[in-house]
Amino acid sequence: MSVNKNRSNTIYLNQLIINIPVRRKIVDHNDRDKFEWNQWQSATKSINNVEVSPKEKHVRNLILGTFRLEGSRLFWTMMTRINIESHPIITWKFCYIIHRLLRDGHQNVIRDSILLTSYFDQLSKYWNGVQQNYALLSCRYCNLIISKLKFHERNLMFIGNLTINENNDIRRLFNNNYDPYFQLCTELLNYMEEILNLVQVIFKSLDQSRSNSMTTIGQCRLNPIIICIQDSSLLYDYIVKVLFKLHERLSSDILQDHRQRLIDQFQRLKCFYAQSSTLQYFRNLIKIPILPENPPNFNLKEDLTNYQTPVAIVNTSASDSSQMMEDLLIDISDDTKSTQRVAPTDNLLEDETLFNRSQDISDLEQKVLQYDAMLKQNRSETDDLHRTIAIKDAELIAERN
Repeated sequence: MSVNKNRSNTIYLNQLIINIPVRRKIVDHNDRDKFEWNQWQSATKSINNVEVSPKEKHVRNLILGTFRLEGSRLFWTMMTRINIESHPIITWKFCYIIHRLLRDGHQNVIRDSILLTSYFDQLSKYWNGVQQNYALLSCRYCNLIISKLKFHERNLMFIGNLTINENNDIRRLFNNNYDPYFQLCTELLNYMEEILNLVQVIFKSLDQSRSNSMTTIGQCRLNPIIICIQDSSLLYDYIVKVLFKLHERLSSDILQDHRQRLIDQFQRLKCFYAQSSTLQYFRNLIKIPILPENPPNFNLKEDLTNYQTPVAIVNTSASDSSQMMEDLLIDISDDTKSTQRVAPTDNLLEDETLFNRSQDISDLEQKVLQYDAMLKQNRSETDDLHRTIAIKDAELIAERN
């Protein structure tokens, strides 16, 4: 199946990946062959037309591969051997894998993949014209990947998981230069829009297929939801803080469109979190943020003081680290047959350590944000108590007099 009927305008993946540099090579021939074979098995077991979720051990192996080679050249080379556009489920699972690599893989994965934005645009346009359930899902997922790549291309200070720096304080990015904040706010809103568009069609397709979150079919469709919860909570926090900063200097009329977009997205985001909270599949996987009843009033400074950062925390079980060796044993046989396993190499263990450190840092940053939000809430409650006490004292003094 061709992605584009006009062959002269077709974008070929193998032509695009020529521009992706090879940053690190595995010198030992046998080691290289074993590593590439393991990567290929993980890729083909994760990206296929079977309506089941990719196994986490295969996804993790592909992520580790980007750390070992300091980029995604091998991954994209393997993708030229998988006919991604041949089936909408293949495209859907491919988008999920690249989304995970962009978020959790080596930082060079984003640089490499930006060069392939036109390929995702081509995939999106193709599936947009196909009347099939996964076709619309794949189209929307491609649009989200495009939005993510363009966002990172314009905003190099954001890493794959959308954090900025050790403080993660977006209000200090440009100091008091308000023009880049205005543009950044627009791009954050655009990014959020694509996330909400994707989750909307996911839940709609789940209803139409009459699948629930505990079936393999349902989980295949719900795969991106956890990433979308993580990213949307950060994006919402950034948008709110940037809008408060913009209101310090710019007039309310100039920011009317930005405010209205945020209000509309707030309602959709609140609905998204509520829908996700009802699904049993997510109850033990992620702590879903709870948004207030109404969005902030950006013309009131008190709303900034009372604002609480929404934090999404992925639950990592204590047994996960103890099962590291088991996770690294990649199944290279058919799932229906006996399992053949390949022992991890020292390099894989080093990459696992790097990956775990990256995950630990991300988890700690999320916890710091959560504790910061709790502190702000406690301070607000303390201030309220002080005000109440002051009022009572004044009333007592008045009665005595």
